[in-house]
Amino acid sequence: MWKKTLDRFQTISYAIADMYLPEISISGEEIVKVLGFSITNTFLLSLIISAFIFILVVFSLRSSKIIPRGLQNFWEFILESLFNFFNSITNNTKRTMEIFPLAGTLFILILFCNLLELIPGVGIFHFLRSPSSDLNFTFALAIFSVIFINALVLKNLGLFTYLKRFLNKNPVLLFVGVLEGMGEITRILSLAFRLFGNLFAGEILLIVTSFLFSYILPLPFLGLEILVGFIQAFIFSSLIVIFYSNSIQHGEHAV
Repeated sequence: MWKKTLDRFQTISYAIADMYLPEISISGEEIVKVLGFSITNTFLLSLIISAFIFILVVFSLRSSKIIPRGLQNFWEFILESLFNFFNSITNNTKRTMEIFPLAGTLFILILFCNLLELIPGVGIFHFLRSPSSDLNFTFALAIFSVIFINALVLKNLGLFTYLKRFLNKNPVLLFVGVLEGMGEITRILSLAFRLFGNLFAGEILLIVTSFLFSYILPLPFLGLEILVGFIQAFIFSSLIVIFYSNSIQHGEHAV
């Protein structure tokens, strides 16, 4: 009797899970196709978040004052704190100013994308999913960042000095140059998988806990996700500054 009851309970549980628990994948879900281009839920939300940040910043700074108040004070505090920290990494104000537009922008974008997981329904409904939990999104950010860094290094060092990092007549230095080239690929993988792994795992955790226990149990995990979301945005932007500073220093030493 007990065995039959248990089997029936398991059958019902599996049926409910199959009915309501969303499918988990490492990439976003296609919503619609436009001119043959696939629009995924994560891509759409990343556009919405970007537009929201742009409007928020423009609205906050449209009537800037010498003594900042409200949202202007908030944005100035965030940007000034980031700039001072990045400057402590480079120890060169000129280099910090060159890389800060990218690093600061990505910090804000990634942070907003990460905190999107806290909105009820994200990860549950197929059209709502944090862009940071999509491997395509994190790879796109990582590839663009590494290309941007190399473009800045090329601009500062010149073509000959830049290529000298990778090409050399000396067999030993040529091998080191090959390792340098592989290092650029490693940077992309490091940036992409670190951000994706942490946010993807966090989203799965929130989905499962919210599915099993809707009210009390998810609360500590929501607090943890706020911390993880901030840390991962901070690490991503900091690594960009570190990679740029190290690339410039290696290029200057190669001269």
